[in-house]
Amino acid sequence: MRKSVPSRFVRKLLPLVALLPLAGLVDSRAQTADAAGASTTWEHSGWGGGGFFYCAAYHPAKDGTIYMGGDVGGAYKTEDHGLNWKLINNGLASYGVFSLAVDQRNPDTVYAATEGGLCKSTDAGETWVTLPRTDKSDLRITGEKNKSIHSVAVDPSNGSNVYATSPLGKVYKSTDGGQTWAVAYEEKTPEEEPGVLRVQYGKVNNAFFGALTLMPKLPAGESGANSQGIGFTFKGDGTLPKDSFFIMKTKDGIAYRSKNLNTLYQNTNWSDVVLKASDFVYDPQYLKAHPEAASQPVNPDFASIARFDLTCSGPIPTTPAVARLKRFYLAFAPAGGGSEPRLVPLADFSDPDAVKAFQTAGNIHLGDAPASTFYSVAVAPSDPSRVVVATAALGLVMSKDAGKTWKELQTPTKASSAAFDPKNPDIIYGSFFADGVMKSTDGGATWKKISDSFPDKFDVLDIAVNPANPLNVCAIGKTSWTGVFLSSEDGGNTWQASGKALEGGAAGKYSNKIDLDEASGNPTMDMLSADGKSARLSAPTNIAINPLNPSEIFLSANWRPSLSTDGGTVWTERCRGADISCITDIRFHKGKVYASAMDEGSLVSSDNGKTWKQLWPLKHTDDLSGHNWRLAVNDVNGGTRVISTCSPWSTAKPQSIIRSEDDGNTFTVIREGIPNYVLMPNTMWGRGYPRALAVDPNDPQVVYLGIDGDPEPGKMGGGIFKSLDGGATWKQLTSQPTGRRMYNGLAVDPTDSNRVFWGACGNGGGVWRSNDGGESWEQVFRNEVFVWNVVVATDGTIYCSGEQLWRSKDQGKTWTRITNFPEKPRAMVGIEVHPTNPNIIWVSRTNWGNLRLGSIHKTTDGGDTWTDITGNIPYVGPQTLRFNPETNELWAGWAGMFKTKQ
Repeated sequence: MRKSVPSRFVRKLLPLVALLPLAGLVDSRAQTADAAGASTTWEHSGWGGGGFFYCAAYHPAKDGTIYMGGDVGGAYKTEDHGLNWKLINNGLASYGVFSLAVDQRNPDTVYAATEGGLCKSTDAGETWVTLPRTDKSDLRITGEKNKSIHSVAVDPSNGSNVYATSPLGKVYKSTDGGQTWAVAYEEKTPEEEPGVLRVQYGKVNNAFFGALTLMPKLPAGESGANSQGIGFTFKGDGTLPKDSFFIMKTKDGIAYRSKNLNTLYQNTNWSDVVLKASDFVYDPQYLKAHPEAASQPVNPDFASIARFDLTCSGPIPTTPAVARLKRFYLAFAPAGGGSEPRLVPLADFSDPDAVKAFQTAGNIHLGDAPASTFYSVAVAPSDPSRVVVATAALGLVMSKDAGKTWKELQTPTKASSAAFDPKNPDIIYGSFFADGVMKSTDGGATWKKISDSFPDKFDVLDIAVNPANPLNVCAIGKTSWTGVFLSSEDGGNTWQASGKALEGGAAGKYSNKIDLDEASGNPTMDMLSADGKSARLSAPTNIAINPLNPSEIFLSANWRPSLSTDGGTVWTERCRGADISCITDIRFHKGKVYASAMDEGSLVSSDNGKTWKQLWPLKHTDDLSGHNWRLAVNDVNGGTRVISTCSPWSTAKPQSIIRSEDDGNTFTVIREGIPNYVLMPNTMWGRGYPRALAVDPNDPQVVYLGIDGDPEPGKMGGGIFKSLDGGATWKQLTSQPTGRRMYNGLAVDPTDSNRVFWGACGNGGGVWRSNDGGESWEQVFRNEVFVWNVVVATDGTIYCSGEQLWRSKDQGKTWTRITNFPEKPRAMVGIEVHPTNPNIIWVSRTNWGNLRLGSIHKTTDGGDTWTDITGNIPYVGPQTLRFNPETNELWAGWAGMFKTKQ
């Protein structure tokens, strides 16, 4: 079962890498996109399920048509009751879809609340447009993970009236089908006292780091000479974050870091904090680039500060820390024999414009405390003037005049969803996470809890009422990862759990059983029963009831969405084609296709992607269940050796190598020689991952492995590891490139096995080369400091990519840029070179988030001209490109897997 430690969370950490600048130059090299490329047709070749599906809704007039949304794959549609799904992302703003709603009056109209804004389709999801002003930079009428459940509702009597909630504590109403919006209701939050800047680190996004940055300027007439330190007036909120540092950089490029200031947050009274030279050390990243400074005394020149950052890091996505600031200043010795230091302001927040000079990065919010999340909105079917909103801090809030006035109802303060009786608007049901389900029979005036029989520690997320039988009510929720569906036939007086308990079910008799569908297309074997024929419902998110046949119920959920045709007694997996896998590598060997994926392990297809078989894990185990990153497949001694790199969910066994000598029939998990702890310093995604793997093309016994992360006192760190026995044993190279923060960049030159290349990111970023099999390294490319990938073609030509694609024909001595893509997104991750015609190259570009930005390009003349071949691929920013010469197909993978003839 998916654990709370990194699963798909890393996708939300991706914006961290975008905070740092990427270098790029401009040339006149031609870029083209012709009609043939634009019409490139891609075929889905992955499986379905294995990820998090957050929302679902039925088409009101076409029996069997269901819409579904996921966290990274976008939107899906089935027309046969879930037997087969297709991706419907054409025009969608973002691939994170967290709420769906249909228009009963205009049945082909559907709304999708995405991370990029609210999208609308009038052709049953085939095409989408983003509605005006709904993106995060404007009104933020968005769907967001853990903040949206049913965030959109359409007036059943008039499709022009649309209600939408915001994660920022507002309800918007549109009377023209989403073209314009007005605030119907908003939560009021306390305002800060004048002259105070509130800085909230955390609970803004999923990043584990936040920074408040200023490039300070001294007031006119001040030189700053002889300053004794830098200070600020500070008040904490009583918390204790893991780390908080004041980092400053002087005009001569020297960077300093303060002692850990995390204890300041525990003081809830105002105090002046003055940091003197003795409070600083050289910043570790600066020392890494300038090791000679370690022997020099730390004596910062406060008068020459060019930049400073007040940072905070740790588990702030769930446990925020709040600082309040009045000013920043330089401190000098008292003037004229006085006792108080003289303070020269750098920023004073009594000036309302002072905050404009600051920049922010990561998980941080400036200003008044943000309002709580509004999860859901519902409109009464029999009286559309009644609207109820489920909020995170105010419970249920209700309007009886179509949004003109509102009243907070006497319910638990954290509400997830609400549903009206379809015939009597005075009967309302509400779900309240750990507080269960409550019912009102007097229009919300009074409430009664009706979920005392529910399992302990059970969070109720959604509730729904049968449109044909108001006494039939159903609810979903979870205890840990175990999902539960319960139904009532008497208006909530008594409840029944569907299905049967599985072995080890955390919720006991309430553990719901899902029958596996052999044709479902989901080959993954995590969370299965002992006989392999059923699975446990995992973390359901939405209930959808077929309005044309209410005994049919569909649940969006983690891993295996499911359908019942008998009102919720028997459930069957339904996810064939609903591809939500994060494909990290693709390989071909003797007619087979091999793929690795985050969360799902490694799989193989013997029919070119029509069906897939799990190689590993074959059941849930701490040492195997988790992310697989890179694959290598080679003939060795008459057998097929398969190697994959793995990061289990369990942090007790943070990385491993999985090796099979018989094409995956049996395998061994290897950990000796690689770090046995979670690497943290200087990593791309908050911790180290084994995302790079390279086998010597001339000797499959020689294998290189890359893990990002710097060493710590007493700990080996990541970097490059080498095996001389085909991956059975490993040894960290004694010599390492300066930059150990990496992505996929690791390659062996097929024309000289001693020549190895490493792509690094950030400090020491660029391309590093070894001419002696890793015994020593030198940096040979510095034009970009974030190098995502390195590939060496069969003729020895080297390619590396950051913002653009670069080529070297002389083993890295000189480089030529061969692309000129000016528009965002900027990260070029996928590179593939034709094995027999090096003039044919493919590249893919992506963005570090869920926005629908990206492209795939091809050149047939060695990079002189390029054609855009993105075509109709449902996910436009794949990170892996692989060409199969046996079938002349280009395969693309990241969110989903697709192929096209070339």
